[in-house]
Amino acid sequence: MKNVILSAFTAVALLSVSACKEPADPGVDFAINFKATYDSSRLEKNKPYNFDATQIVVQRFRLYLSDIALIKDTTITPVTEVVYLDFTPDQAVSDLSTTPRIVFSGIPAGEYDGIRIGFGVNAANNAKQPSDFPAGSPLANELDYWLGWRSYIFTVLDGKMDSDKDGDMDLPYSYHCGSDPVYRVFTFTQHIHVEEGHPELNIEFDIRKLLLNDNGTYYDILANNATSNLVTDTRVAEDISSHYDTATTIKQ
Repeated sequence: MKNVILSAFTAVALLSVSACKEPADPGVDFAINFKATYDSSRLEKNKPYNFDATQIVVQRFRLYLSDIALIKDTTITPVTEVVYLDFTPDQAVSDLSTTPRIVFSGIPAGEYDGIRIGFGVNAANNAKQPSDFPAGSPLANELDYWLGWRSYIFTVLDGKMDSDKDGDMDLPYSYHCGSDPVYRVFTFTQHIHVEEGHPELNIEFDIRKLLLNDNGTYYDILANNATSNLVTDTRVAEDISSHYDTATTIKQ
C-alpha cells in the first residue's frame, strides 16, 4: 500500500511540474522584401544604365541565398535554409524587376544586431542535385543547376554593354557563378526588430555596386565579359560574388 501511495504522489507531482512549465514560444511571422536595383533605383530589364564611360543593360538577374540567420550577440537564430530569387522572370508583365516578399514563420520575437546571409548554395546542399529535393523546394529547380559543374548556379547576371560607346549594345556579358569556392557568407550589422505588426525587413542588391571593384573602380567587362565554363576556373565568378557585401543593403 505504501508503494501505491508513493507512486500516486509522484504522478501528481510530475503533473504539477508539467502544468507549471511554460509552453514553447511559437514565434512570429517575419517578412523580408527583396529588391534588385541599379544605382539605388529599381532595376529595369533592357534599360541603358551608365557604367563608367559607357552604358550597359541588364537582361537577367537570379540569385540563390542560403542559411539566412539573425544575429544577437553570439546567438544565431536561423531564418531559412535556402531562398531562390528571380528578379527578371521571362513571363513578367513588365520590364521592371520583381520584388519578392517571403514570409518566414516561427521566428522568435525580439531585437537583433544583424543578419547573416550566404550568397549561393552551401556545400552540403551543393553536393546534391535537383532530383534529390521534393517538388516545390528552391533546390528542385533544374534551370540553375549545371551538371557539368556538379553545382548550382548561384548567380545569373546577363546583359549587354556598349563596348565602343556608339549607342549600340554590342558586347554580351554573362556571369554565371557557381561551385563551392564561389560561395560567400557575409554578416550585415543592422538593428532588426522582429515583432508582429512591426515594419518588414528590406534587402536590396545593387547591380552597379556588384560590378564595382573593392577600390571603387568599375569591373572590366571588356576584359572579363563571361565566367569560364571550366569548373576549375572560378576567378571571374569569385570576383563578382566577393562584391555582395558592398552591393547589399539592409533596411527596416
